[in-house]
Amino acid sequence: MQANSNQSQLNEIEIPISAIWWLYLPILFGLLLLAIAQFAPGFYQNWLESEQSLLEILHIFVPVTSCILAIRIIFHPMLNSFPWIKVWLGMIALGSVYIAGEETSWGQHFLNWDTPSYWSTLNDQNETNLHNVSSWFDQKPRLLLEAGIIVGGILIPIYRKFLPIYKSIPLSIILPANLCFPTAIVSEIVRVSEKLVELFEVSYFIFYRASEVQETYFYWFILLYLLALKRKIENLLR
Repeated sequence: MQANSNQSQLNEIEIPISAIWWLYLPILFGLLLLAIAQFAPGFYQNWLESEQSLLEILHIFVPVTSCILAIRIIFHPMLNSFPWIKVWLGMIALGSVYIAGEETSWGQHFLNWDTPSYWSTLNDQNETNLHNVSSWFDQKPRLLLEAGIIVGGILIPIYRKFLPIYKSIPLSIILPANLCFPTAIVSEIVRVSEKLVELFEVSYFIFYRASEVQETYFYWFILLYLLALKRKIENLLR
């Protein structure tokens, strides 16, 4: 009974994560990328488009951090009463490992080994990864992640704002906190900007490699989600 009572209060507590991380940084980072793309395209291409660019490094560092954080939360003593959350966090940890591994072609981008000939016939980019083999390892997981971010990061916070009755749902413990909203919104703004360029068939680009920029926000969303979840669980002990 006490656990259910605590769960119903999880979304009423203040989650003490600085706005620098969930509000200012996502917005300022997007504006910075936009400014560099428009006013210093050469710098953008040299430092933000390659396989060893800042964005690609973030695509490794952030998922690895998320994996470590997810594993730490799994071993939180409070979760002994919520084994299903451990399964959920295990899936996030494995997904984060997959993201980081695929982003580096499992180390090939840094160690520069040759792709085995038998794998080159399967991989359309001649790399040792899975996401260039089939859409089942690339576009479909990406669409699933994006759908989860739209629902969990945008629609649920809006629903929570106007119809907070969902707090009585036991699964509310794993729903994203409101602080994930700005990152989710920026990720979709990037996607919309790319679609507008394609729709009007113009040569002007708002973001270069918009999909890479959007992925940066996807991975940041996951990290913020885990940080907020950790704080929720810690509040269960109070």
